[in-house]
Amino acid sequence: MAAWKTIRITKPCMLRIDNGNLVVEDEAHRFKFSLEDTDSIIFEGDRFMLSAKVIAALSRHKVAALFCDEYYMPSAILHPYHQSSLATRTLKAQLAVSKALADTLWQQLIISKISLQKAVLEILQRDTTKIEHYMTQVRPADAYGAEAKSARIYWKSLFDDLKREQESLDIRNQALNYAYALIRSLITRDLSAAGFLPAIGLWHDNKYNAFNLSDDLMEPFRPVMDIAVYNVLQTHVGEEYLNSQIKKELIGLLDMEYVEYEKGLSSLRNVSKLYVQMFKRAVETEDAMLMSFPRINIEKLNECF
Repeated sequence: MAAWKTIRITKPCMLRIDNGNLVVEDEAHRFKFSLEDTDSIIFEGDRFMLSAKVIAALSRHKVAALFCDEYYMPSAILHPYHQSSLATRTLKAQLAVSKALADTLWQQLIISKISLQKAVLEILQRDTTKIEHYMTQVRPADAYGAEAKSARIYWKSLFDDLKREQESLDIRNQALNYAYALIRSLITRDLSAAGFLPAIGLWHDNKYNAFNLSDDLMEPFRPVMDIAVYNVLQTHVGEEYLNSQIKKELIGLLDMEYVEYEKGLSSLRNVSKLYVQMFKRAVETEDAMLMSFPRINIEKLNECF
């Protein structure tokens, strides 16, 4: 059976479980989805009803659920709780991560992120001299702040007059934030399924953030999404707000095969699962060198658009 991949709930409806399947219905329509073939579900707005049984079923089937606020911007994530049969061993390894290992892993994450920022600017034929310099300045725990310095140059080069803000109404910020939330939900789901607690991070350590580890691991994926978001917006010149069609195209980015990982070409949805398993192996063996990071295949990306 073909996977539904991602389901978007955008209109008033009721969700329930019927014989293990997810049923979505309103006064005029009724749809049934196999949870085994559902990868993620996005709830937009507040015009739907679901029970604790539905939430439990989504968690049990490891369905990444993303909830959006009244402005249709991502606001919360539902992630499975201890879905791995080896969850205790993985959790113990996570809690035992030494500062030296955490610092080295963060160094690798930032080097990969800046390297991908450089690749994005090269694709767009922008100057990468300063970005290349910052790549050589990344130390364990990014002690010299190379990430922040690189980001200032990167955003000025990528978009004209863009100030990155979470609450900005600029369509470029809205599109980026929406795309990042999609990646965050996927990585959170895969971390939970592998037995990790997403709240316990390597570098991010906000006591009010339930997804510190997700935010750590998604850093290299940001530039991968940036270039794709850039391409999507190029086809919607003149739009001022993030409409339904743009959101649909952003969700579609998760299944486009333009990402190289472990010598193969795959989609972000599949790479996320492999990436988390690599991280798990690195943590359990205390060997940061086992980590592998995504790369952008520009030819395949161009074919997608």
